[in-house]
Amino acid sequence: MPPLAVVIRQREQRWQAQAKYQRSQATAVYDRISGRWTAQGQIQAADIAPKLLGALTFTGKGLWQANRLDGALQAQGQQLGYMGQSQRTDTTLEASLAAKQWRLNAVLGAPVALGGGWSLEARQALRASGNLDGVESLRLDLRAAGPQGTVRLSLDTEGGGVARGLGKLTLAGPELAGTVPLRWNRHGLALLPAAIQLPEGLRLSWSRPLVLPLALAGESTLSAELQHQDIRVKTVDSLLSWQQAQWGWQGRLDLAGKAAGHDLAGFWRGRIDASGLAGEPASLTVKGPDLVLALRLPVTGFHTPHWTARAAFNGHYGNYPLTGVLSASYTQGHWEGAVEGSSRPPFYAQGGVLKLSASWYGKQGRWFLGTGSRATIAEGLIGTTLIKPIAVVATTPLRLGPQGMFGALQLKADGVVATRWGLPTVTGQMAVSGQQGRARLRVPAWQSELTLTAALASRGKKTGAKGTLEITTPLSAAMSRSLGVTLQKGRLNGQGRWQWQDHWQLQGDMAVSGLALDWGGILASGGNGAAHIELHQDGLTLTSNGLITLAELEVGTLVRNVRMTVQSDLATWHFADVYADMLGGHMRAAALQWPSPQYQAVTISRIDLAEVAALQNAPNPTVQLAGRVGGHLPLQLMKDSLALQGGRMSNEGPLSLKVLPSAGVSAMGQSNRAVRLALDTLSNLAIHDFQARLNMKPDGWLDAVVTIKGQNPQQNSLPVVLNYTHRENVLELLRSLRIGDEISRRLLNRHPVEGSR
Repeated sequence: MPPLAVVIRQREQRWQAQAKYQRSQATAVYDRISGRWTAQGQIQAADIAPKLLGALTFTGKGLWQANRLDGALQAQGQQLGYMGQSQRTDTTLEASLAAKQWRLNAVLGAPVALGGGWSLEARQALRASGNLDGVESLRLDLRAAGPQGTVRLSLDTEGGGVARGLGKLTLAGPELAGTVPLRWNRHGLALLPAAIQLPEGLRLSWSRPLVLPLALAGESTLSAELQHQDIRVKTVDSLLSWQQAQWGWQGRLDLAGKAAGHDLAGFWRGRIDASGLAGEPASLTVKGPDLVLALRLPVTGFHTPHWTARAAFNGHYGNYPLTGVLSASYTQGHWEGAVEGSSRPPFYAQGGVLKLSASWYGKQGRWFLGTGSRATIAEGLIGTTLIKPIAVVATTPLRLGPQGMFGALQLKADGVVATRWGLPTVTGQMAVSGQQGRARLRVPAWQSELTLTAALASRGKKTGAKGTLEITTPLSAAMSRSLGVTLQKGRLNGQGRWQWQDHWQLQGDMAVSGLALDWGGILASGGNGAAHIELHQDGLTLTSNGLITLAELEVGTLVRNVRMTVQSDLATWHFADVYADMLGGHMRAAALQWPSPQYQAVTISRIDLAEVAALQNAPNPTVQLAGRVGGHLPLQLMKDSLALQGGRMSNEGPLSLKVLPSAGVSAMGQSNRAVRLALDTLSNLAIHDFQARLNMKPDGWLDAVVTIKGQNPQQNSLPVVLNYTHRENVLELLRSLRIGDEISRRLLNRHPVEGSR
């Protein structure tokens, strides 16, 4: 009861009491000698609740003697209403008690406002009667209406003199539905089995009658089920009790259902009253296709008004173990909280701890992770590869639902370090929409950009993913580690489709333009071409789309206009339609395989001997050659070398050979008359027949058997036939030529030629 100011007077067994509370007041007078009593007063509605409007005036009189209490009470309500709602109404109430029989009549003139947009209407007068043991007759028809719908309660007596009756509670509207049959007697009200729809998508049902004693204190056994979407909370034979305005429930609750695509199961045993919960911790299990979590929720902090809770959980997601803490509280009409969790992906041999730190909240029946929620993976080892820290941060609220996650995220991966290769920092943004997403990633150190799309895909009972990718990047020395070549410049563009289900699959096309690289001193430039790539369970295959071309290839001598088609699984390379310009002529091969155990046909033609002689790389050459030769060179291409077997070369037209005077030639001639005769004979030779047989071992040693037939025009066209053999390491020769050329380039770059010199 609220605090009251009460004044009591007594004189000659006449009692008078005056009570006052804020603006409400009442007076009662009782004469013990005659037994008569009177009462009158006025109650302001705002004194009961600040937002109520209007007043209630009452008067009463009667007789109170030792074994008898009679009386009549009349009350009138004026302009009753609720702040913020326009409707006002008057009401009349009459109650009487005589010979232990009571009667009650109440009339509501118009609907009365109740707050929250709700109003109460009496469709007919309330009439009830009975004795001190209970109700004997009852007639009631009330209707409440609000934004969620309407609720109508009707009760009536079965017949005259029968202290029982039937009724009905009917709910209808946008968020209300259902009908509850009622049965009453002098001792209580029974709600017969029914199901009703309530606001916020709640459905309440009970399969046994729910009996409520018509008393200010009592208790009742409750078996009911509350359902929200696919979640059901059930109780069997729990106890509902009340003592005037105080109520309580105790028993066991069992939870089952689905949420966000996961199965839920849990139970709790304890007590609920107006202040909150008490009892043992609640247990909840969450199961999904890949997720199993067990939560334990103490209820010690689950009290009004904030309903704070903190639950510990553990389980696994696929092969990922999960542990953490989930907190929740009810603030400003919605649930919110935080989750802290950790795991370690099983493919990390060391380190790689995954941590989740996120805020969450519920809004209009939806669940969100807050902006700034973060998942991080610490530095760790996968095999011998070091994966540096990775962080994913929500840049917008992330909505969670049965269809997946919706929102935007930001990614930063600090890179990868392996024995022979490395990947620098990767940054980017990701957008997820249910079971699909899109990411745009950058490698700032390489100026590379990668766009990925992904969508979950199911086949039978298996779940996988598929999507597309696009990449564009310049080629540079920084990304050459582990490639075996040094990229100098160029550009790569690619696009494709990927899929994952038990294993990776990739199909795509890539194009390279302006490629320049250094392969152990072998320089290539002007590379262009396109290829189709497929990655599958058996490995990777690469097939060129059209010709792959190189403008120049420096192998010790310059090779130009290289072109071919390529097919490879990265272990074996197949080249077709191979062509290149070299030494003033060209080289062709219908097909080549590398590496190969077989010798494969290569044809050379129109080789200019003047360019061959220029390989002497001397300012005053001793030997001058002219004319063109060609032939067939069966080559065996091995992984780290090559061999030649049964090669043949011949002249393609007339050839010439001149041995020019020099100190070295003079010294050779003076040392031996036979040598001098040979040098004189070869000093100027017009050759009409040139034949060479060539063989080279994998170590680079070339054995040549040569026959030359010609004439010396300076010695009366003396006929000459020259047979000789030659042995030289071609690989070392080409290497020395490349080294000499590199030294020359460096000297020229250091001391550029001036125009005045």
